[in-house]
Amino acid sequence: MAVVFETALELVLGELQKTVIGQIIQTTRFKTLLKRLEDTLKRIEPVLYESWRLSKVLDRPEKETLTFICYLCNAKEIVLKCSSIKYRTIYNKILHSNKLIRLNNELLTFFQIQLQAKTMINSVTNSISIYGLADNSVVTLSAVGYSTTCSVYHGQLLNLPLIGSFANLTSIRFEHISFSSSIQPIFKLPNLQKLSFVMCEIGDALINSVTDSPYTLSNLIDLEFDCCYDPIELPSGLCSSLVHLQNLSITNCHELDVLPKKLGNLSNLQILTLHCCTKLQELPESIGSLHNLSFLDISDCLSIILLPEQIGELCSLKVLKMTGVHGLQELPESMSNLSQLEEVICDEETSYLWMDFESELHNLNINVVEDNRFESFLKIVQ
Repeated sequence: MAVVFETALELVLGELQKTVIGQIIQTTRFKTLLKRLEDTLKRIEPVLYESWRLSKVLDRPEKETLTFICYLCNAKEIVLKCSSIKYRTIYNKILHSNKLIRLNNELLTFFQIQLQAKTMINSVTNSISIYGLADNSVVTLSAVGYSTTCSVYHGQLLNLPLIGSFANLTSIRFEHISFSSSIQPIFKLPNLQKLSFVMCEIGDALINSVTDSPYTLSNLIDLEFDCCYDPIELPSGLCSSLVHLQNLSITNCHELDVLPKKLGNLSNLQILTLHCCTKLQELPESIGSLHNLSFLDISDCLSIILLPEQIGELCSLKVLKMTGVHGLQELPESMSNLSQLEEVICDEETSYLWMDFESELHNLNINVVEDNRFESFLKIVQ
């Protein structure tokens, strides 16, 4: 059976590689990302050869390998779309670029994990690696872990207390990390300005840290959650401590269904991105207190059916992205008070909701982009 799976994996990767090369020849769009994808596929070849020689199929369970093969078959369509995608704005190009980046990352994580496991087999399994400490300013934390369409493996964060030794850290990025209880050591870093969680399993770690820690991330400017699998809500206490936060980005967090009621305490927030939080049902009324907010993205928040009346109090709002908010049937009358609003990016259906406000908002430009209902459906079922 191992030979069957190995052969299927080799065939589908071969087809994907041919498709990538063909798209590089046919189109100038996405050329950099396609070249990167081609390079990744070339790097995979010796890994496959070694697995074939040992008949291990990368030490993956058969179901896992089959799932990944199916994913790669669908990924071929993503690559083929590069030469035919039509977009009226930069938004659609960014959306497709993200798909290519995600495909490249999935390939890297699936195949590189075996190499990492070999090099770390005699050391501490599932420990984190710390890079970029030469200037004591930036840290990247990663773990032995990988993600496929249906299952996720995370590295366990074992040596987080070591972070406390680097008091001058300004940026930390966690990727494929599973947090067991608390991330309290991070709250002791006085100079931390950017904190990112990508494809992480956070559990109660954030809530416990905010509740138990006497410290606050008072200098944090940028906080990001992307493709995190389990957060249903963010701790309300976080909004009280992040007094200088300017950018809050929560994207592709499909389990998130509520935002803190004290969101308005983030008085210095300028950018709020909530893209593709498909279970998020509403924005808190306190959002009206974000008087420095200039950019708001609620695109593909499929469960939002109403916007709070207080949204009209966003006196600095200039750009509002709301493509794919299909549950929204009307806009609050307070939208007419958004005197600084310059651009609304939405689909055609939502654009009709703005017709009553165009005469009052003289600087407003309604930017209509194509709406892909099939992609929206996939976001619901994923």
